[in-house]
Amino acid sequence: MPPRTPEEEIARFDPSVPLDEASTPPSAWYTDPGVYALERSRVFGRSWLAAAREDQLRSPGDWVADETAGERYLVSRDATGSLHAFVNVCRHRASAVAQGCGRAERLVCPYHGWTYALDGRLLGAPDLGAVKGFERERSGLLPLSSAAWGPFVFVSRSPRPRPLQEELAPLASRRESSGYASLRFAARRTYELACNWKVFVDNYLDGGYHVPLLHRGLAAQLDLSSYRTEIFERFSIQSSAGSAPDARPASPGAGTDFAERIGGGAIYAWIYPSFMINRYGPMMDTNWVVPLAPDRTRVHMDYYFEETEGERAREFIERSLAASDVVQREDIGICESVQQGLASSSFESGRYSVKRQAGEHHFHRLLAADLRTPAE
Repeated sequence: MPPRTPEEEIARFDPSVPLDEASTPPSAWYTDPGVYALERSRVFGRSWLAAAREDQLRSPGDWVADETAGERYLVSRDATGSLHAFVNVCRHRASAVAQGCGRAERLVCPYHGWTYALDGRLLGAPDLGAVKGFERERSGLLPLSSAAWGPFVFVSRSPRPRPLQEELAPLASRRESSGYASLRFAARRTYELACNWKVFVDNYLDGGYHVPLLHRGLAAQLDLSSYRTEIFERFSIQSSAGSAPDARPASPGAGTDFAERIGGGAIYAWIYPSFMINRYGPMMDTNWVVPLAPDRTRVHMDYYFEETEGERAREFIERSLAASDVVQREDIGICESVQQGLASSSFESGRYSVKRQAGEHHFHRLLAADLRTPAE
């Protein structure tokens, strides 16, 4: 029997089957380079994607450059304070115009010195004076859509994206009521995983199913009987109350590092396809999931705290980052194990927990809709 095409593999998952009857997508969704190539255009090519923090683009001249799913982008704030986003590819010989982040009056490609304004216009192209038919006004950086939402900046490669504020409107009130405005960015930690990006997202969306076994320190601080998942059009929210203080372990190493962090409970918001906002206690962290290859993923974790100044605040931040790192290492281990299993000839698909994995099923249904629709 000849191998199935990526389109045939996509068609094997039926998004109309209800949760209690459905099976998960076939393992090829997580291993086939052809499926990954379609995701780059049909999922990441039409979605709003987290691109930067607003505090990185606070002043005129600020810029941030990064990539997701193999596509480089650049976000900048010009001298008038307007926000812009571009494909981070020089129009001359395709070099990245900028890398990392910084502040400048103009952007200069490091390869041949082509120079661009912060609004993307081409200002200078050395030694091209004798080139016939060269149109400077049509050779600026290719624009992308951009939008600020709370403390985050998003970009979209879609030529006609749905307004971000409209897409996330039901989440905005939850964001405001969480008191996020009092939080300040404190640190970033980046992890690389030997797994498909969807394995990490699936793990995040499994409704706390894995928490009691995999994250025992965290589980001790949550009342998992209260854990619930709310499904919206393009995002979902998981939440759990904190455990009663007398139910928390008193011995070191059994979850005490989590007590101050979790407080009265936790809220985990996932925005399709690959951005998570986690709010609990006096802090917040975000997971920005960056696909690198069919079996390789980068996750940026940005941490925000109510207090960032002073010795006591710094000590709390360090303890919180250490506790978070424990959870991330646990997740990395299981995600990489799952990826190996998905590559096995003995596994095709599994079933969903009706009680726990509605969020995961919702994710797969959104993916199926995008993957079945050719890119614009």
